[in-house]
Amino acid sequence: MTIIISFALFIASAFITRQLVANSHRLSTLDIPNERSSHLTPTPRGGGIAFVATSLVGFLLLLLNNSLYNEELLALCCAGAVVAIAGHLDDRRKISGATIRLVLHAISAIILTVGIGFPSQIALFNRIVNTGTVGSILGVLYLMWLLNLFNFMDGTDGIAASETIFVCIAGAILNYHVIPDINLSAAAIILAASTFGFLLFNWSPARIFMGDVGSGYLGIVIGGLSLIAAKQQPDLLWVWIILLAVFVSDATVTLIHRLTRKQKPHVAHRSHAYQHLAIRFNSHAKVSLIVLAINVAWLFPIAFLVANSNIPAATGVVVAYTPLIIAMFAFGAGKD
Repeated sequence: MTIIISFALFIASAFITRQLVANSHRLSTLDIPNERSSHLTPTPRGGGIAFVATSLVGFLLLLLNNSLYNEELLALCCAGAVVAIAGHLDDRRKISGATIRLVLHAISAIILTVGIGFPSQIALFNRIVNTGTVGSILGVLYLMWLLNLFNFMDGTDGIAASETIFVCIAGAILNYHVIPDINLSAAAIILAASTFGFLLFNWSPARIFMGDVGSGYLGIVIGGLSLIAAKQQPDLLWVWIILLAVFVSDATVTLIHRLTRKQKPHVAHRSHAYQHLAIRFNSHAKVSLIVLAINVAWLFPIAFLVANSNIPAATGVVVAYTPLIIAMFAFGAGKD
């Protein structure tokens, strides 16, 4: 049933995206290129509403199917909707200022943390750490960072959508490997299918961008999916964090570098490592394919070893992230 629903949502997402492209003059806002842009021609944005709408329908269908994770799915829908609405208004220039967005993002993160919860215990090398109240704070910060980093990393054709599809499919596989319950993986499969329908039109050369309505939604929902998995098996949180390593490394190194240079983090720029590579290769597609190759050949095997308890979770995170962080510095993440 999950596969049938996912296929239907893929078709629906592709159809909605196609309609947005065809009617961009009245349904979308044009993204006009400037000196900070990675594209050269005006392109409609806000296309993320296609996978937002279809995936939310999919999550609600899971709720109606009496899923074992109804409370978590409801929290996921509420938080995702808040972020998507804020992003849509931002795309339409109906709200302005980082403070309003930050408040709405915090509300969505709190909804998810309360509705799903953060693991009460996490394994840190050879120690078990009780998180307690600190865990809830960490959960909110974790979700807000994922939400914003997807926005930061959505600057090259197809990169955020393809990253979502990989993380969700890989996460669903590893969830099922650890806990053979399709309900635990169903929401991730639905998000991947919905995003794939949009990717058909977002791959280089992109005919439409997802906008803040899509990038923020992907970040908060993927964060929520990782917490749902961690609620069943705490080490699965580390598994999802490993799968997200390319995005987390690039966004974090870039942010830290810009803050040390006293640059405003919310101001548009082209200083991420992936943006430098896109300029060097003169190709968006090559960069997205490189990220996908790293994900499949490097991160998925490490995540599998952690999920299979072959290596400690924290060790897996260190092994996965260390070369990527070094690479981000080497490629000039955070440098204009």
